[in-house]
Amino acid sequence: MPESEVTGAAGNEPGQVLVVDDGACERAALARLLAARGYRVHTAASATEALEIFTLHPIDVTVADVALPGLDGKSLLLELRRHEADADLILVTARSSVREAAAAIQAGAADALEKPVDPERLGQLVRVLVDRRRLRERVRILELGGRDSAVFEGMVARSRVMREVFAFIERIAAYPTTVLVTGESGTGKELAARAIHARSPLRDRPLVVCNCSVLSPGLIEAELFGHVRGAFTGADRDRRGLFEAADGGTIFLDEIGEMPLDAQVKLLRVLENREIRRVGSPLSTRVDIRVIAATNGDLQRMVSAGRFREDLFYRLNVGAIELPALRDRIEDVELLAECFLADLSRRFGLPRSTLSPAALGALRAHRWPGNVRDLGNVLERAAILARSGTIGVEHLPPDVLRACGGPNSDGTDLSLDAAERCQIRRALDSVAGKRTEAARLLGLSRRTLYRKLDKHGLH
Repeated sequence: MPESEVTGAAGNEPGQVLVVDDGACERAALARLLAARGYRVHTAASATEALEIFTLHPIDVTVADVALPGLDGKSLLLELRRHEADADLILVTARSSVREAAAAIQAGAADALEKPVDPERLGQLVRVLVDRRRLRERVRILELGGRDSAVFEGMVARSRVMREVFAFIERIAAYPTTVLVTGESGTGKELAARAIHARSPLRDRPLVVCNCSVLSPGLIEAELFGHVRGAFTGADRDRRGLFEAADGGTIFLDEIGEMPLDAQVKLLRVLENREIRRVGSPLSTRVDIRVIAATNGDLQRMVSAGRFREDLFYRLNVGAIELPALRDRIEDVELLAECFLADLSRRFGLPRSTLSPAALGALRAHRWPGNVRDLGNVLERAAILARSGTIGVEHLPPDVLRACGGPNSDGTDLSLDAAERCQIRRALDSVAGKRTEAARLLGLSRRTLYRKLDKHGLH
């Protein structure tokens, strides 16, 4: 089995490096060197172990001894690139292995370093390769949606935080690791799960969706694992469960926090052994599935309260994706609104609606407790009411307008100035008062923002 990973210093999605060397001392020394530079380091003593780790984790760079048991550096590179076409490999070589190293470089290896390895040279090379990979990922995402927006598997965004989510989905999708998607209700957790499946090698296989919150505790095990005839009252025939239906593909377990503890034990067995047992059956069946789970709750708090198994939480949390609330990505509101209104026009045969500046300001100022789903519902109502095709503040519900404050029959100031004031205040709140960053979010120069802060008394 592969060795335990050495985790480097905390960072913002640190690069992951795989060190492969059959010498325990050399392997440990390289791992320590790279971990000290902030990378998450995985180690393997053979090419076989290395390939197993490579398929389970999103490895950025592999650092390998050129003379491994069974495989030379060139052969290892070819095997890695069977799994990932742009895999990066750095070879570590003794003088006697220079010929093998040269052959690997000709085949596409990034570089070859002679033993003893120069720590600065290795650190610099790994950093360059990780940065280059991140740049490639960003370019792929940008190409999806043009200059200032990204369109990604049914999701759209201009915000940096969502572009980073798209890039991570693109990366994690290629690996069979378990994924836990978290976020408030309405942030798009099922869309994220579908995007992972669509970008994965399993895209042509089944995607089975199960909402754990709508199944009663007495039926959830039978629904997930299936049952045999006579297992309980009403079980008049054998029935396969959702895990068997998803065999070879992906199962998405929404609201995983609602799963009873007994079913959690069985789910952990599925994740660890890839086996399920139908209710009432003594026999186990092997399944080959990818599990994506989602919750809008705090699973760590549920673990502390004894309502969720700690071992299952850590097993699910291998690939964690946290979807931001809409209030934390206000620069996406206009783009999302445009997409919703275009879709409503197609579905309902309505004139293509547009938003007045005041209405857009009100939408950006609202806190959106229901997030993107809530925005879609508000726009559907507004598009039906706005017969002229232009949505004004009078077409928006009172709770959306209330955030702007000011005098009105219902306590709301519907003026353009009020909407502008709310939008600026919201931008400042989202970046902890950093005016330069707020100006960037609003598309204003710093001088213009300062002038508007004076105008609205926002200091």
